[in-house]
Amino acid sequence: MNYTIENEYLKAEISDLGATLVRFISKKSDTDVILGFNQEEDYLRNYSCYFGATVGRNANRIGNARFTLNGKEYQLTVNDNMNQLHGGGINGFSFKRWKAIEEKEDMVKFSYLSEDREEGFPGNLLVTVTYRLEGKKLIFEFSGSSDQDTLFNITNHSYFNLGDKDIMEHVLQIGTDKYSPTDEYALTLDEVSTTVGTPYDFHEPTRIRDNLSQLPSGIDNNYVWETMGEKKMSTLNYGKLTLNIYSDLPDMHVYTSYGLKTDTGKYGEPYGYYSGIAMECQYYPNGINYGEKYLLPVLKKDEMMSHYIVYELIEED
Repeated sequence: MNYTIENEYLKAEISDLGATLVRFISKKSDTDVILGFNQEEDYLRNYSCYFGATVGRNANRIGNARFTLNGKEYQLTVNDNMNQLHGGGINGFSFKRWKAIEEKEDMVKFSYLSEDREEGFPGNLLVTVTYRLEGKKLIFEFSGSSDQDTLFNITNHSYFNLGDKDIMEHVLQIGTDKYSPTDEYALTLDEVSTTVGTPYDFHEPTRIRDNLSQLPSGIDNNYVWETMGEKKMSTLNYGKLTLNIYSDLPDMHVYTSYGLKTDTGKYGEPYGYYSGIAMECQYYPNGINYGEKYLLPVLKKDEMMSHYIVYELIEED
């Protein structure tokens, strides 16, 4: 079932399948700025791309699909080479049926109970996800509590496109000059590098084409702040539309959708390479296996953990 929320400036449509953002519309020009589909079966058929989905219990990759917590090793399900990606693929949060527990004109709140050892993770984890509108902002909030210590690293996996056939002419700015390289399987390494002098540098507003022309497979990398508290993480601009992303999460993974290929899209045209850009605010990928040099997404037993992501969509006159 889909739920529509709206205010003077924005309209959003959210599905209870994966607590997925289906549409995010600037009402002034009726421009929908995210990729997606009209039918649930298309989200399921294209599950490996996570269009608009709530991703968890752990966003991004965990190396060798295992981690150690409180001296105990946990073996997770494998769905990405030898690693686990986004909490287990088709069996993760992104394709579960969430329960809508509160609905208003400008907000909807969902809950999901992830049982102990689901996809290998410890603890019965009760999760809530809220989408709410506030002026020109769509706010994605999530909270969780568990009866055991566990990992809790959720994000939203929308692909943004502000109105062109692809993102190449979009202008992107990222609020840090640090990123992490990856191995041959796209697993983020235990290494923080400077973007300065590299095609990963978007510290100043930069046309995406200018940098991707030097990166044959695009960008699929974590950008590093490693600080809590709200910060502007990125700005995307095309034509009269500007998208600002803020979050209190410590890092943001950027994926320019190289390899994206579908046979349909919600407005008729299929999606291909560079059709959208995903900017996934989250904890350092595989940080649980790299130690306390990074902020870790460990939710303690019987405690509450909450984070948020803000998508501010501004349209000029």
